[in-house]
Amino acid sequence: MFSKTTLFTVAIILFSVQITLAQCPTAGTTLSSQAQVNAFPTTYPTCTVIPDGIDIKIMGNDITDLSPLSQLTSVLGAFEIRNCPLLTNLNGLQNITTLGNDPLDGFILRDLPALNSITALSNLNAITGEFTIRTCNSLTSLAGLNNIDTVNGSVIIRDNGTLQNLNGLDSLKYIGETLELVENPQLNDISALSHVNVIVGGPEGGIFIENNTALSNLTGLGNNTTVVGSNLDLTLNGNLSLCAVPTICNYLANPPAGAVITINANLTGCNTQTEILNNCATLGSNENELATTLTLSPNPVIDYLQIKSNDKEEINVEVYDVFGRRLKQSTLKEQARLNLSGYAAGTYFIKITNGSHQTTIRKIIKQ
Repeated sequence: MFSKTTLFTVAIILFSVQITLAQCPTAGTTLSSQAQVNAFPTTYPTCTVIPDGIDIKIMGNDITDLSPLSQLTSVLGAFEIRNCPLLTNLNGLQNITTLGNDPLDGFILRDLPALNSITALSNLNAITGEFTIRTCNSLTSLAGLNNIDTVNGSVIIRDNGTLQNLNGLDSLKYIGETLELVENPQLNDISALSHVNVIVGGPEGGIFIENNTALSNLTGLGNNTTVVGSNLDLTLNGNLSLCAVPTICNYLANPPAGAVITINANLTGCNTQTEILNNCATLGSNENELATTLTLSPNPVIDYLQIKSNDKEEINVEVYDVFGRRLKQSTLKEQARLNLSGYAAGTYFIKITNGSHQTTIRKIIKQ
């Protein structure tokens, strides 16, 4: 039989456990005003990890500051920030390293018209579930996501009116379902995805690149070893003419069983599966062979780009801007300097072809 002292001690322990558990929300929670955001550290003073199964939403017309949430290190349920018209940054989320704990979780940024910086997410390294950035029309880049290497669900970048590139996703290697780049009218550079090794796909997943009217090429979409499962959809990209990149060439050469492939309403070169495969045949192994004998330096470049090749033949050099417009064409010897001093700072693509019609394309940054 337990003594009164023992029973009292057990009661104290149980009470303490209940108090500790109560320090985080025990049900799905919506913070719908700045006052509710401000009250979070008072209501839950020791809560650092939102438990699995507890979804958090931040939705409010007057929300401007997330700094009261700086105590959080993980949200193991779904985390959604949406319909906050005055929110310009995510300061306050800088200590979060992990979001989600199962495929139904994820991280959604949506309908945030004033959001212009997500650099506060610089410590985030993994997302389980869907990762969506949608209708954030002041966001021009994704700087701040540089530590994310794994998204176990889909990556959806959609309807962002001023997003120009995907810089910030440079460390991303694994996408557990779909890569969706849809209706981003100023998106012109997706080369930050060059380290993606796996896009799992799933029954309705794969790669969907649709209606990005400024996108002229798929350079940097994965690499020569990237594996893509399920479907491919390249449609309505009105300036897209270069699709013969290793990821797409390898996919089309051996599509997954049952894959649905839709390619249309792009420019010539990307308008049909046959057009892309014809360009792949030209670029395929020849590109790798030429690429191994070629160096371009410095990169970034200020004035002169040094081009060195072991090939003794003359080389044809073409310079393209991010909209696919050819700005310059020169015939150079195997070692030459390309004068770029008159070009504005930004991203350019150098297409090099030798006398054997071997071709490679390199991205350079002009300072």
